[in-house]
Amino acid sequence: MKKILSFLPMLFAMAWILSGCKGSDKEPSVEEKLTKIWSAKVVKEGADVVYDKTATSQKIPGYANYKLDLTSKTAAKLTEKDGITFTGTWSISSDNQTLTISGLTSASGAPTGTSGTMTYKIVGSVTTTAVTLETATPYIKASNTIANYQLVNP
Repeated sequence: MKKILSFLPMLFAMAWILSGCKGSDKEPSVEEKLTKIWSAKVVKEGADVVYDKTATSQKIPGYANYKLDLTSKTAAKLTEKDGITFTGTWSISSDNQTLTISGLTSASGAPTGTSGTMTYKIVGSVTTTAVTLETATPYIKASNTIANYQLVNP
């Protein structure tokens, strides 16, 4: 009986290790994954690819300026293809399917046709290095089409 009792602590330790009790392996939430600075990799206006970071020529080279800074959990910075930077606040829906940036303003006002709010559908899975966003409604600055942004970090 003494021998069995002497092995119990070792058995508990082995069971704990094998059960995978690693707190650091927890999958980050969608909000945590989004809390980064994003830049355009590929942008579509409607079905038309207008920017591809890897291409040698661009239909709309201004998308090289596009940045979405969500590094603050309360503040957002959106730099559009025309180089204008807007600031506002961001939130994610409870189902993790919609990103809303509201209160967007710059020295020249809100982004054209938005009343200061941009709503994006999250397309597919969010990772720590890539996300695809799509405007929820046609966007006037995207030739009045649905804009699809494949974003990367860094």
